[in-house]
Formats: sequence, C-alpha cells, structure tokens
Amino acid sequence: MPIYEFKNNETDEVTEVTMRISEYDDFLESNPHLTRYYSGVPALVTGNTSALRTAGDGWKDHLNRIKSGSGRSNTIKT
Repeated sequence: MPIYEFKNNETDEVTEVTMRISEYDDFLESNPHLTRYYSGVPALVTGNTSALRTAGDGWKDHLNRIKSGSGRSNTIKT
C-alpha cells in the first residue's frame, strides 16, 4: 500500500498515512484540514547503480531481441 504525506493546515504538522489508493478521495473528504504534502521525489536509482544493472540480464536479452528485429540501419546500442 502507498504511503502518503499530509500537512495539517492548522498545526503545520506533517504526518504519513498508509492507505489504499481507493481510500484516498474519501480520506481527503473526511479530513478537510489536511492537504497533500510532498517532502521529496522518490528515487528511481539509488547510489551508483545504473538502471541497466538494476534491470538485470533479462533486460539486456530483451534489448538484443529488439535490436535484431529492428533492421540493419538501427541505432540501438546494447
């Protein structure tokens, strides 16, 4: 389940709430004193790990199949 951050408009306190996406709209209607708060952007890649390394060898195989089927003048680098 996703974790959402909300800021209390009255106290400026930030709280985390874990709920289903389907519960989100009802939660906001029930809590008009709260607004959605974004403390940061989620990291897609952490540390020095590249996205290709994170994806693993299966992704490299997939890219090779795409390259082999795309014709002679392709510019795909694997």
